[in-house]
Amino acid sequence: MARPPLAKEKILAAARRIVEQDGAGRLTFDELARVSGVTRGGITYHFPTKEDLLRGLLESDFAQWEESETARMPTDCDPDTARLLGFIRTYTSRDDSHRRFLCGMLSAATLDPSLMDPCRQELQERLGRKQWTERDLRLHILHLAAEGLMWQELFQMFSMPAPARARLTALMERLAREWGEEQTRRIAKEA
Repeated sequence: MARPPLAKEKILAAARRIVEQDGAGRLTFDELARVSGVTRGGITYHFPTKEDLLRGLLESDFAQWEESETARMPTDCDPDTARLLGFIRTYTSRDDSHRRFLCGMLSAATLDPSLMDPCRQELQERLGRKQWTERDLRLHILHLAAEGLMWQELFQMFSMPAPARARLTALMERLAREWGEEQTRRIAKEA
């Protein structure tokens, strides 16, 4: 038998639903108490301020994305290429509820840019350790392409026809493997 969700999990799940449906501006403790079934006191115990709640939502979202990337990483290539492939597969997957959540959170991040600090830290950790070799630059192009496709669709600026989009994603994956393996082959020759 599955355990009932803990109050903090219930709060975050309800807050996410509110943000997805109505945006972060509509996220109030009263509405959250109504939707989650957790008392206002229970909510403020876990999240004393709305900013704490928004940060909690973003941290939860980052953790879910990290899990998704890890689950989509192949095992037949080097770790850097595998991580990039997991990233590409996650960022190019279509998830309407996540798109609505991101749109809802953008207004909050515009009003309080510090909400993006966890994202900045994550990027610094991922990208700050790179040597920016030719391989790193090439693989970063694919990183940016996956992000660009996601943001373009997020803002509904343009949606590629499904067959073209599938070919683009396959091309990004093929290039990630080719460019990633070039370095592996070079190192093997030098050894």
